[in-house]
Amino acid sequence: MAVVGVDGCRKGWIALRWSESGSSLHWLARLEELDQWADLEAVALDIPLGLSVTGERRCDQLARARLGRRASTLFNAPPRACLESGLDYPRANALSRSLSGRGLSRQSFALVAKIREADDYWRRSRAPLFEAHPELGFAHLNAGVALASKKSWAGLMQRRELLERAGLALDDLGRDLRHASADDVVDAAVCALVARRIRDHQAQALPDPPDYDETGRAMAIHY
Repeated sequence: MAVVGVDGCRKGWIALRWSESGSSLHWLARLEELDQWADLEAVALDIPLGLSVTGERRCDQLARARLGRRASTLFNAPPRACLESGLDYPRANALSRSLSGRGLSRQSFALVAKIREADDYWRRSRAPLFEAHPELGFAHLNAGVALASKKSWAGLMQRRELLERAGLALDDLGRDLRHASADDVVDAAVCALVARRIRDHQAQALPDPPDYDETGRAMAIHY
């Protein structure tokens, strides 16, 4: 049996599959390619799953408070209506402002296509899906202290060391992943750790118990 951590990348998704026999890294063009593994017990994704009508989510507020100086790494989730296909940024921004009183950042809008894909896949996934956030996962591994930027050498090395201490070494994952950057890999890896903690009933979530959106999806970030 296995777990998977998933992080979005420029041309798809980076997935780290972790089982008792080892770990492996994979590029997926679509999330539905996760179905190639019939033994998945938990999948943790760095993408919003539950979405409110206004875009406001208590899980985001609690996670930002926990992250402190790294709070800016967590973008606001869009209102569910912004997943409507064909919306360009000006219209999505105006829709968000009409529903919540605040606009939609370009960073959040850039995630809409992937959020829509995850929203669709959630309906038919063979494995249970959970929302995670890498910075929250790494802060947990670092005794609650947020790390330096993952774009820096120091921040990247800190993350690799924390992953290795937790039992997930990145040395033997393969090197021919043209679509993956180094920070995509460490983010997928820590999501895999969160997925294993979920499977083993050791994970925590913000909030706990979770809130739920109108479709029944949990609005909670696991770490």
